[in-house]
Amino acid sequence: MRRLLAPALVATLTAAAPAPWHAAAPIQICLAPTTVDAGSVGDAAGAVRETFTGFLAGPRFTLTPLEARLESQAREEAKAGNCPYLLLTHVKHTHKQGGGGILGRAAAGAAQQGAWSAGTAIGSVGGRVAAGAAAGAAGAAASNYASSIKSKDELTLSYRLESAGGTALLDKSDKHKAESDGEDLLTPMVQKAAEAIVSAVSTNQH
Repeated sequence: MRRLLAPALVATLTAAAPAPWHAAAPIQICLAPTTVDAGSVGDAAGAVRETFTGFLAGPRFTLTPLEARLESQAREEAKAGNCPYLLLTHVKHTHKQGGGGILGRAAAGAAQQGAWSAGTAIGSVGGRVAAGAAAGAAGAAASNYASSIKSKDELTLSYRLESAGGTALLDKSDKHKAESDGEDLLTPMVQKAAEAIVSAVSTNQH
């Protein structure tokens, strides 16, 4: 005959059993479309998106691209998606050779797509790319964009990280000049920005 355990013993054994382990959910960062002052808007914006995805997507973070073009609408879209963090990015490519070409006429105050607001730019790159789609930090889009870089070109990457409440946790800009044709200026700049973002989010979580 099967013996039944006393209720008190069952309760004791249940309490002693270890709780199932669950990995912490990754922290979500919403990435607003990048605004580009000059150069190939689609290539630069896509390269920024792909490279940030390559560096930030992983077990601790997930990057969600947004579609809203206006900064105010990007915030609303991020809020609707319950994003605790919003990343706004802007790229300015100044071509130092050739003088009269389109790259040589970098707009100082007006982006070709999107809008500036309080020193922050966002724009539209058209379409949505799932987080983690990049094959690596320097993927195809970044490599293609690097091929448009010429010696002495200057690339400026500006980025602003905001909390869900709109507080700026980071608001920085980084500029580098190419020493040779085809130099990948973007990837190391995004890597540096990604490290700053990880540090800022980690600090804010505590």
